[in-house]
Amino acid sequence: MLSPETAESARSWYETGVRRIGTETAGIGINYLERAIPVFAEVGDLRHLTYARHYVLYALKQDERFEEVEGRFADAMTGYAELGDTYGQALLLAHLADSLAAQGRWERAHALFNLAAVVAENDQHRDIVVHVLWQQGLLCRQRDNLTHAVELFQRAERLLDKESGGGRLPQLRFLRAQVLSLLGETAEAIALLEDVQTHLLRTNRNQLAMEPLNLLRRLYEDEGMAEERARVSQLMHLSGQRMIQADLLPRLTEHLGPPIDPALGQAGAPAGSA
Repeated sequence: MLSPETAESARSWYETGVRRIGTETAGIGINYLERAIPVFAEVGDLRHLTYARHYVLYALKQDERFEEVEGRFADAMTGYAELGDTYGQALLLAHLADSLAAQGRWERAHALFNLAAVVAENDQHRDIVVHVLWQQGLLCRQRDNLTHAVELFQRAERLLDKESGGGRLPQLRFLRAQVLSLLGETAEAIALLEDVQTHLLRTNRNQLAMEPLNLLRRLYEDEGMAEERARVSQLMHLSGQRMIQADLLPRLTEHLGPPIDPALGQAGAPAGSA
């Protein structure tokens, strides 16, 4: 029989582990979560047991320990099924699909992404559907299925209105513009990039604007549009100055990646939940 102090310690280990996920000390976070898991199992705290298992899977994926990810899937999925948590089920499927895609297991990854989308759409978990479409678009781009990539990114954009998706719409449109430029649809790519950079600079997200601006400058150069290229170069210079003033220079290489993080459950991040 576990003491109340041990059960309370497990909750503390869990919360410490969650805070470490996504940082350079994710390995330490996994260790904390692994200490908490058997305690949650013994006291019958299915919710935190399932969340902890999912966070471990997520951390292994982020740490590129892909061969370990699949072995963690079944226990976490069983927990979500018992909890009736379709958000967790869909997100877990998406994370496993991410891992399989990183290993080059394309067909299996697509099948799981499709299943995640079905589960998410049935219960209107729009953010997961967006993530799935986003990731499938990236896979199609990697495999040179460029036309389908454009279609997937467009579908994801349509699910995000300007209010709820304000932070992600520019990123999706940038990805679509990249693919359009590869397809030779330069005019459409330029129009998208102009919208993207305008939005990002207007909202003072200068570091995120650098990649779209760089691509826009290159496209104008390729088209022989010297004045437009010079205008974009000036915007890049001004953005760089703003970043230096705001001490954001180390974030120049911030990745325009997918929006999903390990915030699980219907109410968001489970740390401290009942």
